[in-house]
Amino acid sequence: MAELGELVTFSNGRARPAAGARYRTYGANGVIGTSGQFNAGPRSTVVGRVGSYCGTVHYSPGRCWVTDNAIIATARDGVNPRYVHYLLKRLDLNRYRIGSGQPLLTHAILNGLPVPRLGRAEQDAAASVLGALDDKIEVNGRIAAGGDALVRARYDEAAAAAGAVIAIGELGDLVSRGVPPQRIGRDENYIALEHMPKRHMWLSTWTDASGVTSAKRRFAAGDVLFGKLRPAFHKVGLAFVDGVASSDILVVRAKDADRRGWLLAALASDDVVAHACAVSDGTRMPRARWQDIAAFTVPWPGDGAARAFGGFAAALARRVEAAASESAALAKLRDALLPELIP
Repeated sequence: MAELGELVTFSNGRARPAAGARYRTYGANGVIGTSGQFNAGPRSTVVGRVGSYCGTVHYSPGRCWVTDNAIIATARDGVNPRYVHYLLKRLDLNRYRIGSGQPLLTHAILNGLPVPRLGRAEQDAAASVLGALDDKIEVNGRIAAGGDALVRARYDEAAAAAGAVIAIGELGDLVSRGVPPQRIGRDENYIALEHMPKRHMWLSTWTDASGVTSAKRRFAAGDVLFGKLRPAFHKVGLAFVDGVASSDILVVRAKDADRRGWLLAALASDDVVAHACAVSDGTRMPRARWQDIAAFTVPWPGDGAARAFGGFAAALARRVEAAASESAALAKLRDALLPELIP
């Protein structure tokens, strides 16, 4: 056995620099934007230092900027940098945090953790197998991001040429019936706001409903979910599975499946989200109302063009869904192999 400090050096991140687009910026919860400078070299591991994401672990293949909410972990000479990433994931660092109101990880805690002393060949082998799985997951993530960008670009193009408008309420209906907790199965899929990525229209993350204790909204695969609490967070996406959603989410069902793509792109557009923000009730915790969103008009290219767009969006959604399903299986395999390859 060895102490972690024998394999890794730790340094704190710094406050975010002036804006730029050259390097990724990491906070405690992963990538939070970009910057024009870097303070961590390639193949660094980023560890959440403070707050609710204390102990989370992220890997940066290239140079990046790390904020002061996180710690930069750098492999010492002779140690495989990507092995360090998986070693830190294996350690489940959140359990070593100190403090209750504001959890914290310190360099002293990290340096003293006992770890296996694997030779370089063993490190390389573990990093190669686990890294190949994560690399494929990353590729699938880029497929989803590319699909999102393409749908938005096609929508903007068609919207600019549209000669009419249509109310959102003519494209979709609100699913308003609540489901009491006693009628929700523990193994049902559950989507809350934290499972919805910002400005990304594919919902590929959820959990089971075993912890649900209050009424929710039931949704079906193909429904569009719109985060009504703090709509400025721009959480709008297409559900790939059936399940139940938080009461902070509006469930919108397309009136016509062939127009679903236009409904999705419209609800996820900057214009609709900006309108939802403008008419939200509340200051600290603003909430959007369906009646305000339903009455809002969006460009309408005509029924034929909208249906063609719907077919295009549906094909992309199927490809993204397949990639997301593959990524879930790969992540499950990676997590199963991790304790076998790094004892």
